[in-house]
Amino acid sequence: MNPDSSPTSTTVAINQSEYLNIGQLAAYLGWSTRFIEGLVRGEHLPGLEIEGQWRFRRNDVVDWLEQKIQTLDEARVTELESNLETSLLADGTFRTTRTDRLASRLPLKGIALDVELTKKEDVLRAITTLAGATGLLFDQDHLLASLVDRESMCSTAMPGGVAFCHPRRPVPSIIERQFLCFLRTAAPVDFGSEDGEGTSLFFLLCTPDDRSHLHGLARLARILSGGALEALKTAPSSDAVIAALAEAEAKIPHKNL
Repeated sequence: MNPDSSPTSTTVAINQSEYLNIGQLAAYLGWSTRFIEGLVRGEHLPGLEIEGQWRFRRNDVVDWLEQKIQTLDEARVTELESNLETSLLADGTFRTTRTDRLASRLPLKGIALDVELTKKEDVLRAITTLAGATGLLFDQDHLLASLVDRESMCSTAMPGGVAFCHPRRPVPSIIERQFLCFLRTAAPVDFGSEDGEGTSLFFLLCTPDDRSHLHGLARLARILSGGALEALKTAPSSDAVIAALAEAEAKIPHKNL
């Protein structure tokens, strides 16, 4: 389902084990059912109305959130991130140390600055090569194919000249652990941003599951809204990139970290 598809009413029998009801979705995202109902009506959050009750396919919700994360109210992004972090800490996916901060997941070998690239496909190849250089990726061809697949749905470019690249779905089988890469091009590239502007800052987020994926996207959105964007545009070195992310992230409250 397209992330911007309108909600649909149906009476067709489906495998309801694949779907969340509105209460389950509210608990998963940390939002009220009333807010979710508003998203269905006004923002076209994809769902099915079955016998008078809304049902939401998890993958469709994740696809929709990927495109809307930077346009949601900051308080809602904070709620989403906090709820997911609590869940990830509770089951041991995240440890209760500072090592689970996003800036710590960006290795120096996963950063490239002012690279001469002009085409979207070249950016995807370059950032896949960066991922391979980290030593945390086991299959570059698989990752590249998944990035291309994801971009074929709709661009991961956001307003402000930044893109949050990621595979179509989490890729636990081809990564050692969650990690982040960062690529800055020498000049803006036409990456398909809705604002029509070029993109020069590219993040690659590779995660083992949907919760870690959404948490990473929410954290990135908060870091960039906290002032890191301009610093990343002018950072003179890879160390400066990590420092800019860490400084912005340190201002964000972290549960039990």
